[in-house]
Amino acid sequence: MSFLFEACRKGDVEQVKFLIEQKRDIDQVTEEGRTALHYCCEHKTIDCAKILLENESVKNSIINRQDNEGFSALHLACLNGNAIIVKYLCEQQADVKLVDYESHSIIHWVTVCGHIDLFDILVQYQAPIHTYDIYGAFPIHYASQFCGNKEPVKRLAILKKLIDNNADVNCLDEQKRTPFLWAASANAIDALRTLYKAGANPLHADKDSLTALHCAATCGHISCIRMLVELYGCSLESEDMNGCTALFYAITLEHSNACRILLDLKANPNHTDNRGRTPSHCAALKGNIDCLKFLIEYNGDIWVKNKRGDYPIHEAINAVPLSKLRNQNNDQLQKDCS
Repeated sequence: MSFLFEACRKGDVEQVKFLIEQKRDIDQVTEEGRTALHYCCEHKTIDCAKILLENESVKNSIINRQDNEGFSALHLACLNGNAIIVKYLCEQQADVKLVDYESHSIIHWVTVCGHIDLFDILVQYQAPIHTYDIYGAFPIHYASQFCGNKEPVKRLAILKKLIDNNADVNCLDEQKRTPFLWAASANAIDALRTLYKAGANPLHADKDSLTALHCAATCGHISCIRMLVELYGCSLESEDMNGCTALFYAITLEHSNACRILLDLKANPNHTDNRGRTPSHCAALKGNIDCLKFLIEYNGDIWVKNKRGDYPIHEAINAVPLSKLRNQNNDQLQKDCS
């Protein structure tokens, strides 16, 4: 790292002035593709950045320069939650529409990092709040998901700001999933309420016909499952592209509590998928005794054949590895011979 980069990283104003007076090349970049301006973004003062941008020609050369990941200095300032530098760079006409090499906007990064204090600054300078990345995901998708993680109050506030600024609550990512489905996957209860109130469709299905209820069941989110069914009218019998309901997913992924809740909410224990399998077939295949007991308790029929003619008991037998059977047989032979 050159002396100029190091001085900017440390926020050493006098050293930066001295090096520029010595005609050091301000346009130089590191192996990561970063300029001296990138290294000014870690500090809460604008002094070093002001010195670098005094010359109009230099300013035009470096203010929007992107590193090897597509990050401009403004991107890094947003990532660091550095409101002072963000405001200064915006005042200096940094490009607020610039995206990184995965098409993440600065609003994407403010959303993901939870820097709500930067949101109003960026909107003031007309940063677009509703652009999609290479996965087709908009900032509102990420905001909805992160409401289920740490700092839910702050994350929810960001979601509300996006909605207040007319982000589409029913926008689709490349999997045709809405923010509502992302929230269901993350057990983000407050996000679900907020999205629904703003007009989100709770019954939407993605390109594989997965609904919010499928997503919640996949992750075993019990409170979310109950909310989706009881408050938002999500169908317990909605099928994915293979004819599987949410109950199949809860069982296959071994979420026994979610299985019980779905059955308690009147999910059909004898629903058949496109291959004629019932939830009992799935429970037997996974060796999921708890779910199998629940299914029987709720009148699940364990003597239904699938289209191949197999009962759940066949699935249980087929699921046992041959090597395990051989080892068990060998152990039994040794016992018999001893």
